[in-house]
Amino acid sequence: MSTWQNEPFVIEVKEGEKKAFCLCGKSKNGPYCDGSHKGSGITPEVVIFDKARKVYACGCGKSAKRPYCDGTHTKS
Repeated sequence: MSTWQNEPFVIEVKEGEKKAFCLCGKSKNGPYCDGSHKGSGITPEVVIFDKARKVYACGCGKSAKRPYCDGTHTKS
């Protein structure tokens, strides 16, 4: 897993919106999947949001709750 940034991505989502989050770390469009996982055996986490809200997506690739940030980037 590569790191896109050392902080979460802050994303405003709408009710019913669908997002595919990269879990392989190869996407050049992190935190979103761009298909770079093909052949890796890893698939994206597809989420359909049930309400409009602010989402904090992992940018460091170390969160135990990926695709969401759990604050791991703040620990050394």
